[in-house]
Amino acid sequence: MSRKHVLLVHTGGTLGMAEPDKRRLDLAPAAHLERLLSRVPELQEIANIDLIAPWNVDSSDIGPQQWQRLAQIVAGAFLGASEPIDGVVIIHGTDTMAYTASALAYMLRGLHRPVVLTGSQRPLEAWRTDARANLAAAVETATLALPEVAIVFGDKVLRGCRASKVDARIYQAFDSPNEAPIGRIGVSLDLDTQRVRAPGQLYLDDALGTGLMALTVFPGMDQSLLQGVALAAKAGLKAVLVRAFGTGNVPMTGTASLLPMVEKLAGLGLHVIVATQCPGGSAELDLYASGRALLAAGAISAGDMTFEAAATKALWALGHPEQTMRQWFFQDLAGEITL
Repeated sequence: MSRKHVLLVHTGGTLGMAEPDKRRLDLAPAAHLERLLSRVPELQEIANIDLIAPWNVDSSDIGPQQWQRLAQIVAGAFLGASEPIDGVVIIHGTDTMAYTASALAYMLRGLHRPVVLTGSQRPLEAWRTDARANLAAAVETATLALPEVAIVFGDKVLRGCRASKVDARIYQAFDSPNEAPIGRIGVSLDLDTQRVRAPGQLYLDDALGTGLMALTVFPGMDQSLLQGVALAAKAGLKAVLVRAFGTGNVPMTGTASLLPMVEKLAGLGLHVIVATQCPGGSAELDLYASGRALLAAGAISAGDMTFEAAATKALWALGHPEQTMRQWFFQDLAGEITL
């Protein structure tokens, strides 16, 4: 059987840092690859490896422009490469990895091969680093029949648009609170093949909009301080993602009531999307009186999407006006929501 061909895309993050001073190593792709192969020699046993490094930054500085560029790199690798690429692994900082994974899941429509994001909590050269195991598992996952965007970290293979970073200190840094992992990593790497999405006909759909703002509800917030949110519509505001309590509840009485703002924004034609602050569970707006009031005012439920998936879906939907925001949020694009 011929060896698989995997493209590594190095974007920065802790995995590529130097020890002991934890500075970013700005190396040419060939030097990066030589370093990775010397530190993780098993990569050469798993697949033939190519590496590119489009940038080398902290993941806090990765956003919509970089998501679009990564989507273009992946599409080009799968559709336009002179030699067939069987899978892509993106080395990425952990802080915004789940946002990038979610965005790529929406932009790579009809994905037919694996796109795997990974990184580490400690640099590759550090004692007790998790970088080596994560990278080897990610490359192995990229050789499997997994036509999805995934995050491989610790002992899990997670659907990218269901994942969140849940801990800044431990090696099991990522989880998918509302969905079981689609794979487990132990003595063997096992995928839950019954839950893997079917492959499609890949096409790039990377348009993204602007004008999204997020708002976290908390006890004691003064709604009068939010009046400027409606005025911000004149400056390009198009949608507000509200992180509500529990199943989508918000204060409804006194100065903390959020209802006047929601009514005002909806009246101006802006989109108000309601997600839950809880790591697990769903925004079920028809369950309690406050949620029903939000629905009546025009709010849209984010269901059981992670905050990362909801935010990136809103930006993607703003770039696709052929359907309304409500229609997009009631459509499962990449496994991000339970309908």
